[in-house]
Amino acid sequence: MTVVEVPSGRPAAAQSRLGGRFRLDERINLDDQISGPCGPSLEASGLSGWKATDRLLGRSVTIYLLPAGRPVPPLVVEAVQAAAKVNDPRLATIYDTDWDPECPFIVSEWTPGTHLEDLVLSGLPDPALAAAMIADAADAIALAHQARCPHLRLTPRSLRWDPGCGLKITGLGIDAALCGALPDSESATGREADTRALGRMLYALLTGYWPGEDATALMPAPRHKGRVCTPRQVRAGVPALLDAITFRALQGQAPDAPLRPQTPAGLAMALQMVQRPSYQLTDADEDSAECTPSRAGRITHRASARHARKGTGSLLLRTLSGPGCAAGLRPAAVLAAGDQYPSRSAAGRAG
Repeated sequence: MTVVEVPSGRPAAAQSRLGGRFRLDERINLDDQISGPCGPSLEASGLSGWKATDRLLGRSVTIYLLPAGRPVPPLVVEAVQAAAKVNDPRLATIYDTDWDPECPFIVSEWTPGTHLEDLVLSGLPDPALAAAMIADAADAIALAHQARCPHLRLTPRSLRWDPGCGLKITGLGIDAALCGALPDSESATGREADTRALGRMLYALLTGYWPGEDATALMPAPRHKGRVCTPRQVRAGVPALLDAITFRALQGQAPDAPLRPQTPAGLAMALQMVQRPSYQLTDADEDSAECTPSRAGRITHRASARHARKGTGSLLLRTLSGPGCAAGLRPAAVLAAGDQYPSRSAAGRAG
């Protein structure tokens, strides 16, 4: 057993065995668990994160020890209850809670794998694989929105990729609540915030740069006249359609209708179009020397008999035709992930 640092002011029983079954093994940096810049301030307030062992089920779990000796904020209780109702293998599961003021804690799924931030730093994936990963993430977030549980603090450290487990998103609703910010789950604010965050993560996977204002380990995205360059202007080989979808997502706009707000579900469906060779974006300014947003143009459907005969298959399976298994992503693992986490959207089922 790893020797752990004992949180001050906690009962001795809680130091070794929470709830009679959870053994604290290793303290973890909240910057790795709580998305955004509020981790250090939360630690100062008494919150701590731990890797622990569920002695009853013999599995690793993540435990948030909340400040002792004070009631748990209702905001946190509501967020945890909402997140616990969302059941999707791509979202970290809430296992247990205890709101006893002497030692309140939250138990969630332990999520191994590589943060998107570290994944990008190790090497960029093929654009098709990047689109598939964020389409999967957007589809999972869309399901959470249907359950009225937005994420609200999606960052490069909220998304993990593991060759064996596939995609995992951590901190659904909870990160925002612990940081004291949780707007109305039914408002457009949550949908817009999550959509823009997914667009930023897609941009990072395509270019290696971060287009957001918050600090990350990634270099800031290049800009021209105050505007972020489009992925196609930063990295050669990004398809024009994917370039337009990404840029519009950063603005919170649907790629085919700039006046219509984009949603995670809409972003997932749009990204699935990138996997279809029979779809092309036309009228885009592909030869612009300046770093200005590419024109979205119009989407035209050019169906071919060959593609009609072959079919399309699952989203992640279709990314294996290119050099998409860079950054340590093995083809077999992606195949398994594609089978394990099929898209639940209508477009995904239709191929």
